[in-house]
Amino acid sequence: MKITYRFYESEKDLQRQIDFWIKRTKLLPYAWKPTISPNIFIEQENFHPKSRCFAFDGNQMVGYMSFTGSKEFVSLGYPWVLPGYEGIIQDELFKRVYGFAESDEFGAKLFAQRFRSDWKEQIDFFLSKGFEVTRRSPILIKELSDSNHTNASKVENDFQFDKWANVTKQNEVVTEEQLSMMKEYYGSVQFDFSISFENEGYFGVTIRKDTAYAEILAVALKKDTTKFLDMVNHVLKECENRGVKVVGIAESHLPQKESLRDLGFLVLTEDVMLMKQ
Repeated sequence: MKITYRFYESEKDLQRQIDFWIKRTKLLPYAWKPTISPNIFIEQENFHPKSRCFAFDGNQMVGYMSFTGSKEFVSLGYPWVLPGYEGIIQDELFKRVYGFAESDEFGAKLFAQRFRSDWKEQIDFFLSKGFEVTRRSPILIKELSDSNHTNASKVENDFQFDKWANVTKQNEVVTEEQLSMMKEYYGSVQFDFSISFENEGYFGVTIRKDTAYAEILAVALKKDTTKFLDMVNHVLKECENRGVKVVGIAESHLPQKESLRDLGFLVLTEDVMLMKQ
């Protein structure tokens, strides 16, 4: 076995990275839909080819690792590899990518990554590298079946940030800096559809088609709304119409004292954030 390594060369490598990630996470519980943050990062001034490294066994790609971010904050990817290569190339990928990120050449100071709580192997790897768990956020999960929900209206096949922001600004104090950060984040998400409920709420949903898993990822609600469960029912029906089998939503999106248990949601996993400074 002769393993060779190389850094990013062209945009074709981005597709290699996405295809490999989808393949390696397909069987992991509640894996999210890939974002386009790597595509955005390569267009930025602080992008460097050494931010992503690929490993090959002959002509076969067997692993990669990457990061996106800046000197202030780096989202550090996990070294994804094919089965059988875990103890062979992961440390080398980490050394090349993390080593460059923390070097004087790039100069990153804060690193972070998130996983589902079920992803023990990935979490343990980062813990072994000096990362610490800084936050655990419950995710409520529901398996879908045929139902009698009424059809939702105002369904759009994209996400309108201004509509989300307008509802949000009506009900809570948000700074322009906070809105700018959220706009940047949601701009990296590949939303499959959104639903507007006039001034009551706005929802954005992503769907990972290879696993039929959807996430209600963006939620804006009118303060003290009494229609939250009805709105979620509309979202669930639209998910069913699009072939979704399982839906997740962060507990942090729930109105105070609100519960989705009446709709069959259960806390089955958590979003785990790990950081290193």
